[in-house]
Amino acid sequence: MEEGVRILHVGGPDERSRALADAAGVADVVSVADGAAVTDVLADRDIDCIACEDADGLDAVAVLRRVRDTYPAIPFVLYASNGSEELAADAVSADVTDYVRAADTTLAELADALVSESRRYRAEQDVALLNDLARNVYERITEAFVTVDREWRVTYVNQEAEALLEVTADRVVGENVWEVFPEAIGSTFYTECNRAIATQTPVTFDGAFDPLGKHFEVRAYPSEEGLSIHFQHAASGESTRGDHLLALTSVLSYDLADSIESARAALTATRATNPDAEGLGDVEAALDRMEDLINHSITLANEEDYSTTHSTG
Repeated sequence: MEEGVRILHVGGPDERSRALADAAGVADVVSVADGAAVTDVLADRDIDCIACEDADGLDAVAVLRRVRDTYPAIPFVLYASNGSEELAADAVSADVTDYVRAADTTLAELADALVSESRRYRAEQDVALLNDLARNVYERITEAFVTVDREWRVTYVNQEAEALLEVTADRVVGENVWEVFPEAIGSTFYTECNRAIATQTPVTFDGAFDPLGKHFEVRAYPSEEGLSIHFQHAASGESTRGDHLLALTSVLSYDLADSIESARAALTATRATNPDAEGLGDVEAALDRMEDLINHSITLANEEDYSTTHSTG
């Protein structure tokens, strides 16, 4: 039994729906005769795949177009009783997932295709959810935050970083950070970030960011995937910097840690049901970077607190 897979069968007799459920090994095949009812079913129920028959009285391509207007990603398999090249071309132009002819395909083969597409779709949905969870964790960081991979390609920019760097994520994500800001090459920012990657050691520094004529306080945390860079306008005085670190650490260690734990639980559940889903490694790497950030920030904040306490007597 294929646990949890939900298939919508459109246009065929109830007997075929039951046979399809048996062949696919699924408990939940919803059957509707009227193509106009499809979007209502999709709005009311979670469906993983649609099997729509093109037969007398039902225009499967019209149903497909109606579905794609609202649900562009859900798998749609068109099952043609009397297929033709024209019908196949129309289905492809309307973004059909798969086109099969009854004359060439057994019910068991159709069932296998539906289950396969359902698994793929659910895996994609799970990965999208995990990415949303990871993105939510990132966005809750209240200072400017940028991540780059080991080739210095920008992989993430939060809103605070967009404002300070005077860029948009759409413009810079995927680009080499030193090509976006070539004036920074040779600066303290460039030297320290490269040192962090080379030594796999976190770095903390104040430095001018020449491309924008701004002065930043920067903390950069390396990992196997690249570098997480946190920065803000340079503060006036050590106490201000220390207070900011302690406040940030409080948020990271108590608030974000819960979100990361929830995301890891969701990741584990997804791996159990869809171990081959694309993108799971990227999600795990993002969560690993966040945990490294928490640990490094706690260490750094404690060092700042110790230094400030002992220097003031």
